[in-house]
Amino acid sequence: MSVTKRDQLKLPQRKKTKIALTPSSEIYLPTFDYLTNEFQHARNHERGIIRNDDDEFIHQYRVALRKCRALISLLKPLLFEQQQEMLKNELKTLMQYTNTIRDLDVFLAKMDEYFFILDHQHHNGLTRFFDQLQVKRNAEHKQLKEWLKSDNYKQQCQLVSGLLNEMELRQTDSGRQHSEIIGYNTLWTHYKRLERQCNKINNHADDATLHELRIQCKKFRYLLEFFSPILPNRTSKHQIEQLKQLQDELGNFNDSAVQLAFFKLFLKHHDCSRHQKRAIGELIRLTEIIHCNAKKATLKKLFDFRHPDKLALYGTLNQDIKLSPSQ
Repeated sequence: MSVTKRDQLKLPQRKKTKIALTPSSEIYLPTFDYLTNEFQHARNHERGIIRNDDDEFIHQYRVALRKCRALISLLKPLLFEQQQEMLKNELKTLMQYTNTIRDLDVFLAKMDEYFFILDHQHHNGLTRFFDQLQVKRNAEHKQLKEWLKSDNYKQQCQLVSGLLNEMELRQTDSGRQHSEIIGYNTLWTHYKRLERQCNKINNHADDATLHELRIQCKKFRYLLEFFSPILPNRTSKHQIEQLKQLQDELGNFNDSAVQLAFFKLFLKHHDCSRHQKRAIGELIRLTEIIHCNAKKATLKKLFDFRHPDKLALYGTLNQDIKLSPSQ
């Protein structure tokens, strides 16, 4: 092992939350604790991002922030409107600084795969294409590093922490409900919304519609994971696993859509050599085939997900004895 490898930072481990989510606990405290824990987990990746040790630091930083954003948007009654809007905006801004570099990391990670599927005659053009992506990635990382070290970034993080602390000190009426009551209400509401969205999709669904379904699946999975301590253990594991399988297929489909759009924009906005144009043109042709196959696989998995036996698993979320009087 090289000295450089030995000196690399290890990815931070997610710490356990301090406040347990129990059926009778007031929902605001474990939610506040979860959000604070996830936000700190995101920040624990900053040093690895700055050092540029591994692109997984950026990925996990984004996952933690995404979980915060998802929970804030799905548990609206727990925050006052101004708190929620400010948190959503601040977390969105933090993530935006990593959008481009994350997309580039995904492409660079697929470099070997692209060289494998393209004939040797296109390798020269493909090499130049990836050289340009690496240059762009280096420039993006420099900007990101400067941002993470800046006073503006630190102030923004302090604002997010302050808003989360305010959630602990100043609760909404809904925040004092038992976790079991609001958990089952929220899960069932968002499950039915997801089910309706699934039922609208057919062979003619466009990329944007399937992308939106992917986002909703991801949010609902985060919600299930958060409330899993109050759900039947074996059932919740099956529910999460089913969602993850559908989400993976939707992710493959979305990845190929993003790749196609990226290749086409690259040709449009860059002065490419003849070899590059041919290589990228061949990538577009092959990716269109992959995209078509990914859509078929996604629709098949969606059909399987909508099977009555599979959907019946989510009926456990609709328990009348656990619905609040307002429902």
